[in-house]
Amino acid sequence: MLSCHVLLIASIAVHAMAGLTLHVTTYNTGNTWPRDDIKPLLGLKHDPDLISIGFEELGDTEAWESEADEILSHLGYYRVKLNTMSIMQVAVFAKKRHLPYISHIETEYTKTGFGGTYGNKGGTTIRFRLYDKTLAIVNCHLSAHHNQVPLRDEEYWNIISEQDFEDPLTRHLYDHDYLIWSGDLNYRVNLSNEEVRAHISSNKHLDLLEYDQLRQEKAAGHAFIGFHEAQITFPPTYKFDPETDIYDTSAKQRIPSWCDRVLWRIREERQEIVSILNWGGGGGGTSDSDYLSSFSVDSNASEGECQVDGVGPSKQKRKKKKKKNVSGGAQMDSDLLEYDQ
Repeated sequence: MLSCHVLLIASIAVHAMAGLTLHVTTYNTGNTWPRDDIKPLLGLKHDPDLISIGFEELGDTEAWESEADEILSHLGYYRVKLNTMSIMQVAVFAKKRHLPYISHIETEYTKTGFGGTYGNKGGTTIRFRLYDKTLAIVNCHLSAHHNQVPLRDEEYWNIISEQDFEDPLTRHLYDHDYLIWSGDLNYRVNLSNEEVRAHISSNKHLDLLEYDQLRQEKAAGHAFIGFHEAQITFPPTYKFDPETDIYDTSAKQRIPSWCDRVLWRIREERQEIVSILNWGGGGGGTSDSDYLSSFSVDSNASEGECQVDGVGPSKQKRKKKKKKNVSGGAQMDSDLLEYDQ
């Protein structure tokens, strides 16, 4: 069974760096189970150095995790870290040649559901040093409903303010050289259902971006300050009747919107230029979102230590490392597996 959102694919690049690419994808499964082959959902049209996969509304956490692990393992990727909170998660994978240069891996999460008591909404984060850069990847699911813009903004700020890290260079999310934010952000289009659908039917869907709540909140300085996003060129990704290209015909008649997004923020001193390599929307009925990003990273750093998280190409002997918990809800190098050469 498929979700009621659309598959998104994008690829962006940061210039003035050394050509290392990070592919970011986010996918709302709609409480469904994986299909026979989820590889198309990853949107891999090139061979990135690192991959981040975010899931929301997982119907079976282990099933989706296992499917992603198996596919990427066969493609030669090792899982660096996995962070799961309730029914959402984020995982980072890397090619073997980069593992010695990944260090200071930490995870954090913030619950925002039911007043911060439940993890159906909120954000999961993995941060790490990559060569001489610091990266944080947040995958989130913010509150639903058209009129909940202030609550979504508040949840964003809760994630920003509540997540702290042990790395002295990057205590907070905004301290990182690169902050990537993906997920089902749930911002809607501020027009009536009839108006939105009429625009889509007449192929004038891009005119709707003026009424996109996320863009309005960014412009007003209410949330996602300093973040950038690829230019949207496709119709709204939400919400379709299951396994169709037809927007919601249920009694709820949800307003078509771009709920599923990936944004990035670059620390002010770096000011690299970002360009789009690949970007587009899939057909309706595939799922919530899939959005990838490519970043180049200087390789002028000394070799560090990376202990990968438990998935990699076969025929390798693995030794379990003892858990090391970090206070404040964060975990550093937890449940890691070290591969013998």
